[in-house]
Amino acid sequence: MITFAVERTCDMKGREMTRMRFRNVSLAAVASLTLLAAVQCVWAWRIYRDAVDAFRNRVESAAYKSVYESIRTDPFGTEPSGDLKVDLDDFGLYFTANMLETGTLQPYCAEVVDRTDGGRVVMRRGDAAAIEHPAVSEIDLDDGERLALRVTVSVPVGEIWGRMWGVVVPSAAIVVLMCAVLVLLLRTMFRQKSLEEMRRDLTHNITHELKTPIAVAVAANDAMRNFPAGADPARRARYLDIVAAQLSQLSSMVEHILTVSVAEQEQMRLHVEPVALRPLLGQAAAKFSAVGKSVEFAFDVDEGLEVRCDRFHVSNLFSTLFDNAVKYSGESVHVGVRARRVRRGAGEAVEITVEDDGIGIEPRALEHIFEKFYRVPSGDVQRTRGYGLGLYYARRVAERHGGSITARSRVGRGTVITVILPDDGKR
Repeated sequence: MITFAVERTCDMKGREMTRMRFRNVSLAAVASLTLLAAVQCVWAWRIYRDAVDAFRNRVESAAYKSVYESIRTDPFGTEPSGDLKVDLDDFGLYFTANMLETGTLQPYCAEVVDRTDGGRVVMRRGDAAAIEHPAVSEIDLDDGERLALRVTVSVPVGEIWGRMWGVVVPSAAIVVLMCAVLVLLLRTMFRQKSLEEMRRDLTHNITHELKTPIAVAVAANDAMRNFPAGADPARRARYLDIVAAQLSQLSSMVEHILTVSVAEQEQMRLHVEPVALRPLLGQAAAKFSAVGKSVEFAFDVDEGLEVRCDRFHVSNLFSTLFDNAVKYSGESVHVGVRARRVRRGAGEAVEITVEDDGIGIEPRALEHIFEKFYRVPSGDVQRTRGYGLGLYYARRVAERHGGSITARSRVGRGTVITVILPDDGKR
């Protein structure tokens, strides 16, 4: 017992370290994906900004070219008042043509502004109201930098993003795919970690429970060695009974583990035959008549009801259900067993219900009770014996027969297990 406690303490420390490593790996993976998503967003924004800057450069280049062509065909002059003569109509013709050449024609507005008068607009051509995302360029019109040509063009944001879809969407899809793979990987890792912890619990429980009968049998055998064989026949017989009982318990444990191992095989062999259900259930319940509790079974099963099944495995299935009903109840146990014929699709089936008045199962644990190695959490110490294999075995047997097994429970009110086995032998 001391050795077992030390092993369990070491195992708990090992589990804590494993949890920390798992948590650190998960956090690192989430941080990496977050960083990758941030990099993708920054990269997409840089591509967009580069495209906008390229558009601005084309607009400015077209504006300079249009001003040059306007001056060449109709040179700017000076009015008698000293003002510079500018013809925005000619500029507009050349600017539209130059924008068409670059494939970037958008709504625009051309203005001549007087910088010496607070940026007052001297002349305007174009539709300023149609401009949604303005890009502004200014060109000096005189050496004194008094007048400037301000060209405002609507940036084609939709077109730019439209051209970027071919690059952004695959990149975003890759990030989403990596996130999905990470989530699946973490779930698988968590599942494997949980299974590993359950397997360790199973190993510890089996080791502990196998050691107990062996230790008791060895102690009884040593006691018999300490007195002459004929000195106390009654005492010797009592010790022999103890040894026999512990060896029987040991054999039962090993047989249970081997039975579950057989049930794990995909091609579990079934010897199907018509089986009277009432005697089978009665024999399974008879094993619990001397368990140190007040156990009462109430059967509502017709004597003539039969089910085509493997007698050995189905008997073990209900032995498992009865065993759980007795173990997870108080000192006085009432188990109700009911069986009836039901319609199942186009055929018939037999529905067997096992109901107890035990401690019940919490909803978060109920959905896992048929999983391999799973035991309802009860702290670090398991107060009841078990390996977390019984209900898994029951599910495997029911499914192998083409049936099903389900459970519903209320904490403090008990649990109801329903087994459905197809074909009752009357067809």
